[in-house]
Amino acid sequence: MKSKIRALGIDDSPFSRDKDYSYIIGSVVREKNYLEGILIKSIKVDGMDSTEKIIEMLRGKFSDQIKIVLMNGITFGGFNVTDIEKIYNETGIPVVTVVRKMPSMNDIEKALKKHFIDWEYRLELMKRHRIMQINGIYVQASGIEESSIKKLLEQFTVRGKIPEPIRISHMIGSAIVYGYSKRKA
Repeated sequence: MKSKIRALGIDDSPFSRDKDYSYIIGSVVREKNYLEGILIKSIKVDGMDSTEKIIEMLRGKFSDQIKIVLMNGITFGGFNVTDIEKIYNETGIPVVTVVRKMPSMNDIEKALKKHFIDWEYRLELMKRHRIMQINGIYVQASGIEESSIKKLLEQFTVRGKIPEPIRISHMIGSAIVYGYSKRKA
């Protein structure tokens, strides 16, 4: 990856299952971690609209600037599963998901079976891309080689293991719901 690229870091706001919607927040950050813009979309809790909403973000205000999408996991607003391959195929912008712990696919499968008619499709989206451990975190990716992911994560991480664009979006999401930022991304 070239230096001084712009990333869109995405995380969701805290949500409640008794509400119909949640927010996904996108922070447009130029490497070395200069915040240039913020995008917000509402999504259905446990819906299947996160993919389309992220594509809308990428086709919006900062569309000519964003070169990579960094996401805090592959699900938002509960089990609103994102199709990272579709995002890459429709926009040409690579996508990298980041989580701190290796997901338990057995536990996820049980939860999906219990709550969703389309559980097989949601699970397939979550398993479609290999989970890699890079720099002490777990990532999935579409449109970018594993060798480039490590450098990309180093470019956008200031402290700890979570890239700054995701951390910023997490803080904004918390502030929208609680009035202040809290918890780790």
